[in-house]
Amino acid sequence: MIFRVNKEKKRKKDLKNLLVNFPSSSAFAESYRTLRTNLFFSLMEKNLKSIVVTSSVEAEGKTTTAANLAYTIAQTEKKVLLIDVDLRRPHLSALLGMRKKTGITGLISNVFGVSLDKGTLKDFSVKDLIQLVRLQSKTCCLDLESSDTRVAIYFERGLMKDIYWKNRPESKRLASTLIKDKLLTKKEADLALGHQQKSARRIGTLLETMGFVSKKDISKVLSVHNIEAIRAVSGITTGTFAFSSQPVDEQRPADGQEIDFNKLYMEFGSTNGFLYLDHAIDSVVEETLTPNLFFLPAGAVPPNPSEILGSFIFGFLLDQLKTRFDFIIIDAPPVMPVTDALVLTPKTDGAVFVIKSGNTDRKIIKDVLDQFEKASQPIIGTVLNRVNMKKEGYYRYYKKYYSSYYGQ
Repeated sequence: MIFRVNKEKKRKKDLKNLLVNFPSSSAFAESYRTLRTNLFFSLMEKNLKSIVVTSSVEAEGKTTTAANLAYTIAQTEKKVLLIDVDLRRPHLSALLGMRKKTGITGLISNVFGVSLDKGTLKDFSVKDLIQLVRLQSKTCCLDLESSDTRVAIYFERGLMKDIYWKNRPESKRLASTLIKDKLLTKKEADLALGHQQKSARRIGTLLETMGFVSKKDISKVLSVHNIEAIRAVSGITTGTFAFSSQPVDEQRPADGQEIDFNKLYMEFGSTNGFLYLDHAIDSVVEETLTPNLFFLPAGAVPPNPSEILGSFIFGFLLDQLKTRFDFIIIDAPPVMPVTDALVLTPKTDGAVFVIKSGNTDRKIIKDVLDQFEKASQPIIGTVLNRVNMKKEGYYRYYKKYYSSYYGQ
């Protein structure tokens, strides 16, 4: 068996078209090796890493094609992940005996959507907490405290708006730095700090308003201070965290300048990986009995499949999976009933379109291709499935071709 599946009679019938039931020398196995080769040669200039497999309507063999293609690519020693994103009718998950496994929907709703008030950094890294705020698009304040560092991070709709290093060393405070750089006198600093104690305004704003330091000089020093604050945040690996609601108008205003803290965090923030999120993702990816082949089930049927697949959260999940696997194959729903495949294709390198020979009306196929074209989404190739090779035209051509190439 390729996968860990139950040996029910009904499932045996469904499993009969998986490559595990065919010898590697069979024409069926060879056809998938040819498909694999053609896929990678079609985009030689691009490092092909992920595809969506879809069809026009149901029962065209897209799920079998996705599973067999994943199996064939895994034989090249690439680490392959097969994902079932047909969230309405997860046939692949049922076929492989993983219908009740926690999958995509459970991961997104229960894990990525977890509600946190406070806790320790034993099971969560700071990077986890910041990413969860982004995924949930929260407006809040995140207080972090270790044995030697206390920091507050302010978010608006998931985006980092400010960082306040509460116990920044005196020598690294704004006024001290400006005095050290001879841009401010001690007397001016004391006067500004006295005014700050009577108001909620930031010291940088007061220094500029009072005419002691130019906006340009304050911005120059603050750019260094913000990087130092981000590095202080990234250095916190133990301690506690607490979330609090923070209305936007009550958040600490920046010192008269627009600062992209999210960009600064990407450039100067923690290089440590996720802790909670990595464990959660790894826990839902199932091993199979085929070396290098893994499977991610769909999970429970959600009320809003299209919204889930088109969400920022699913995009994040897919990006994380791409760092773990050499190749990802996504079994998507047919295009005519729903638009899920069109939503998914931009997140991958393209789509493979499966057509059952003699089954689907040409107008329907053309309509689907037109949808991909209008959406400017690439179709890498088309698979003509279940061709009757014994029909006179096909049989005569292939018999003549193989006879002339390999000999009788």
